[in-house]
Amino acid sequence: MISRQLGLTTVEIAIVLVLIGLLLGGVLKGQELIFNSKVKATYHLVQSTSAAFKFYQEHYGALPGDDPQATMHFPANPPPTNGNGDGILAYGNCSVPGTVTENCTALYDLRLAGLIGGTYTQPLNSPFGGAAFPAAGNSQMASVGFGSKPILQFDPSTLTQRAARAIDTAFDDGNPNSGNWRCVGLGAAGYDVSTSDLLVAGYCGMTL
Repeated sequence: MISRQLGLTTVEIAIVLVLIGLLLGGVLKGQELIFNSKVKATYHLVQSTSAAFKFYQEHYGALPGDDPQATMHFPANPPPTNGNGDGILAYGNCSVPGTVTENCTALYDLRLAGLIGGTYTQPLNSPFGGAAFPAAGNSQMASVGFGSKPILQFDPSTLTQRAARAIDTAFDDGNPNSGNWRCVGLGAAGYDVSTSDLLVAGYCGMTL
C-alpha cells in the first residue's frame, strides 16, 4: 500500500491565509468601530455636561461649584460647599479623595440638582478611560485662550494624541490651539500621531 503523504497543498495554504486575513481584518475593523464610538461618546459627554451647566445657571443664577448659596438650595448630607460667586471654578484634582475645590464641588451641585449621575465630587468617566471634570479659569487651559469659560477637561494619562485629534477633527476645527476643543502642551506643530500610544503632553478640554 502506498502511504499517503501528509501536508497542506498550495490551495489549502491559500485558503488558510485568506481566512487569517479575514479574521485580522474583522479585528481591526472592530477596533476602529470601538475607537470611533469613544470619539462620539466623548462629544456627547461634553454636550450633556454643557446642558446640565446651562440648566443650573438658569435656575440657580450661578455656576455649579461657584454657587454662593448652594447650601440654601440643597439641604443634603454631606452638605454642598458654597462657592465664592466670582464666575471661576477654583481648580483641583477631583480624583483625589477629600478634594473640595470648586470644579469638583460643581459635580456635587449638579448631582444634588438631579442633572447628572454619580457620587459626591467624583469625576466623570472619560470614554477613553480616566477622569473628566469641569473647570473654568484654571491654569492648565488658560494658555490656549479659554480664559474663564467653563470647560470639560480630560485626564491626559489616558487620552492619546490620535484620540484628541479625532475628537477635534470630528467636532471642531482640527486645530488644538483654537476652537471649542483645545489642548495644552502640544506646541505650534499640533498633534503628533506618529504613534497612537503617545500621550497628550498636557490637558485637553472642550467648552461647555
